[in-house]
Amino acid sequence: MRKKGLYTTILVIVLGIISIYLFTILDMQLKESAQKVDRVKYNIYRTLEVLILIFFGFLIEYKKIVSAFKNKTSINKYYLITGVGLVVLLLLPYRFIPGLLIRIPGSIKWTIIWIFSSISTRSILSVLAGILLARSLSIAESTEQIS
Repeated sequence: MRKKGLYTTILVIVLGIISIYLFTILDMQLKESAQKVDRVKYNIYRTLEVLILIFFGFLIEYKKIVSAFKNKTSINKYYLITGVGLVVLLLLPYRFIPGLLIRIPGSIKWTIIWIFSSISTRSILSVLAGILLARSLSIAESTEQIS
């Protein structure tokens, strides 16, 4: 049983290193397409980066995911809604974000746009989204009362 845990940990570390390697390659491509002002490639690379970093967030919480498959699970709706909302915002192309914020006052609106247009901030938020989605899986509590 102890060997199985060691193999799982090694697998998670290897997948994490592969994720970081893929992120680095995509980051170089992303910056190159930004310099060439190639919006189509830029959006594709940005989307792939977000998905890889969400996967990296899952890897951080791998024990929660493994236990979710082993045990009966329930969904924490607050983590799930926050995680899915964050993923949607991160996957949207930049030009759609100002349209979503029409009713928000100017300075707050431009602060939010500035946050979501920063590559570094988007990377951090992508990992956070993966962690939130993994944490949305919780072990279901039994309905039986212990007397």
